[in-house]
This record gives sequence, C-alpha cells and structure tokens, in this order.
Amino acid sequence: MPHLGFYHDDALYWVSAKSLAQGHGYRIESLPLNPYQTKYPPLFPALLAIAWKVNPRFPENMPAATLLVWSIFPFYVTLAWMLFKRLRFILLERFVLTALTALNPIAVLFSFALMPELLFSTLLLVALLLAQRSGWAAGLFAGLAFLTKTAALPLALTVPLALMLRRRFQEAAFFLAVLIPIVAGWQLWVKAHMVKSADLVTLYYTDYFGFRAYNIGLRELPLVVWYNLDALLQAIGKLLTFDVAIFESKHVERVVAVAAVAGVVRLARKLDDIQYPAFATVFGLMLLIWHYQPDHRFVFPLFPLLLAGLWTELKSLNQAILAAWTKHTSADRFVAGGAWSLLTVCGVFFGVCHVVGLSVFLPRLMHAYQDDLVSRRPAYNWMKSHIPPGAGVFAYDDPMVYLYTGRRSSGIPIPTRYFYYSDDAALGRLVDEIPKFARQEGLSHILLTASDFYRDLH
Repeated sequence: MPHLGFYHDDALYWVSAKSLAQGHGYRIESLPLNPYQTKYPPLFPALLAIAWKVNPRFPENMPAATLLVWSIFPFYVTLAWMLFKRLRFILLERFVLTALTALNPIAVLFSFALMPELLFSTLLLVALLLAQRSGWAAGLFAGLAFLTKTAALPLALTVPLALMLRRRFQEAAFFLAVLIPIVAGWQLWVKAHMVKSADLVTLYYTDYFGFRAYNIGLRELPLVVWYNLDALLQAIGKLLTFDVAIFESKHVERVVAVAAVAGVVRLARKLDDIQYPAFATVFGLMLLIWHYQPDHRFVFPLFPLLLAGLWTELKSLNQAILAAWTKHTSADRFVAGGAWSLLTVCGVFFGVCHVVGLSVFLPRLMHAYQDDLVSRRPAYNWMKSHIPPGAGVFAYDDPMVYLYTGRRSSGIPIPTRYFYYSDDAALGRLVDEIPKFARQEGLSHILLTASDFYRDLH
C-alpha cells in the first residue's frame, strides 16, 4: 500500500488502529499530546486493529491491511446487485449496473485504501435494504454505519419518516429504539474524552463541529452553499464518469450529475420504496452546508443510487428518441439519429474513461506514490537514527512520520474559509507562522517535501 497517507485520514485511521491493538485506548498516538480520537467513530479502526494484531510490525503488516479492506468489496458489489433488483431493473440491466459498480475506478481505489467509505457504504446499503422488512435489524446496521462514519446520522430522520409514510409505526419505533442508544453512546464518549481546547490543531484533529464553527458561521453560509453546490455536481459527475482519466470537463460532469439526480427523482416517483432517495436528499443537503467542498469521496455512499438514476434517465431519453423515430418524418428521424449518435459517443467516452482509469490512471498513481515513498524513506531513516525519541516533528504528512520513525508529529491544518473567501493573505500569514507554531507545539524539527500541501485547495 504505497499510497498510505494519500488522504491523510487513512494514516490517522491506521495510527488509531495501532493504539487500539496495543491496548493504549482509542487515541491519536502520532500527535504530541496523544489525545483521544473523538473525531472519527471507532468501528473502522477496530477492524484495522485486526491487521496490527496479526502482524505488529509496520510496514510489513500493510498487505494484511490491504486484504482486510478488500474483503469488504465483494459484499458491497453483492448488495448493489440486490439494490438494483429492489429497484426493479430487469436481469440484463442488473448485470450491467453491477458490473459498472464493480469496475468504477473510484470504487476500486477504495477497495485497497485504508478509508472507511467502502465499509460505510456497505453497512448503509444493508440498513436501507432491511428498512422495509425489519426495523430493529435496520436500526442495528444503521448504528454500525454511524459508528463507521457519523455521516449516517440522516438515517435517524429518513428511515422512520419513510416507514411512517407507509403507516409502519411499530417498525419506525424499533428502528429508533436500536439506533438512538448507539448514537448517544458515541456522543457521550466523545464528550467525556474530548480535549477542551480551541486551538486550530486540536479542533481539526478531534472536533468536527468545532472546526466547522471555526471556519463557517451563519454569515458565511450562503457563500459556502454556492461553492458546495457546484462542487457537489462536479463530484457526482466525476464519480459516474471518471473523466479525470481523459480530460476534466466540468460541463460534462455537471450535465451527467443533473441527469443522474433527475433519474433518481424519476425512480422515487415510480417505486414505493423511497428509503435510499430520502437519505440521499438529506445527505446532499448536509454536504451543501459542510465546511469542505464535496468530492468523489463525499458522494461515494450514493454511488449505486446515482448510477441507477443515470441509467433510468438515459432509458427515458432513449424512449423519447425512439418515439421521435417512429413518427417516420425526415426531420424527426434526423433529430433522432443525431441524438442516438450523441448517446453512442457519450457511452464510448464513459467506457474509455473507465478502461483508461483502471489500466493506466490508477497504476500510474500507485507508481507515483511508490516513487514518492522511496524518495522519503532516507529522510525517515535519518530521523529515526538522529532525532531523540521524545522529540516532535512538524510535517505535512504527520502520521506517516510517526509510523516510519516513531517520533510524534503534527502539521498545521489549512482552514477552509481561506478558500471560500480567496484569502491568500491569510494563508500567507499562516504559512509564515509555521516556525512559531512548531515552537509552541514543542516540535524541534521540520520535515519539508516538494509535495507538501497537495491535498489542499489553494
């Protein structure tokens, strides 16, 4: 797994899993103050801790971690098949849609990354599929999804509401009776263990809502929604087309996203089951007001539904074209033929994007991270030999420093409000204060690389 640390969060999950496996509690051991991990729920790190138990030596245990994460992928694909069956697609359509689900480059990427998106999406699908059958079982899996990512919280609203619309009040009560104690239990643990500090580093690493309040107030909300709406459309388009492998066309991404959303609305009107569309609606609204611009990672839990929506909309368009063709007038057939040609070109384009993504883009990406890791290993080896064990290091990829050297490390988070307001001056001041920040945090060394700040929007 040469790309460990690409998301930053993946390395933090791995560090927290190490702490659990070694019996040190649920902590972020890479940070100088060794705080409790109160930002991310514990289920995914608890799963990763199995790999640390099997082999406590890093990085020799990374193949076990890779296999552990990939083992979720077949369940995810199987659940997508079950969803498409629930959505009443015919057998051939289910085969095509399931194949597209399994071969999506972003889904493939999450199948060998230490990120919780695949586990979360799998548990989410189980909860939504069970919601029409068993309220308590759906509540259990919704709770497990919440303990993977707090982004599952909209289920507490949408599942009972959809059940009550069908007059299934008892099942709605069972669902909440199971889910609410799980949510409350995690929140009580967070409240009891959260570090009481308002500094930027503590907020970023340990407090979702504190960091959001640091970046965004009510006055900034309209601007954030405006930026996030366009980012959400582009993220949906990228997820469905993966056109980053060829050329990144924002217009194509937006059109694809609108078509997918329209298809989801069409599906919701057609079916009795609105569980997934209802969750997607509230989840999407939550992304609009969040303090990060949504990307493919944020919208990945909605991927099977968005894929079904895009397929439905394309089917509807094809039926309209066929109706025009059957009118037997030259003008109608000319327009229909042009529309079919355009659909064919789009289909070929999407297919080429996925083939190039799987066979060229992802392998090159992995080789690039491998080369980058090789270039940093001498620095890690020097730090391990020359820096005292109790010393701290400032680094952009701080958990990676800890994993390879055993030296605790911290970076300086970039507030997202600087992006929303295009505040380059504030960003410059923040970077200028890195030496002061390092002294305040007790960091005696600084690691700089050419790729620092590659994850940020500036």
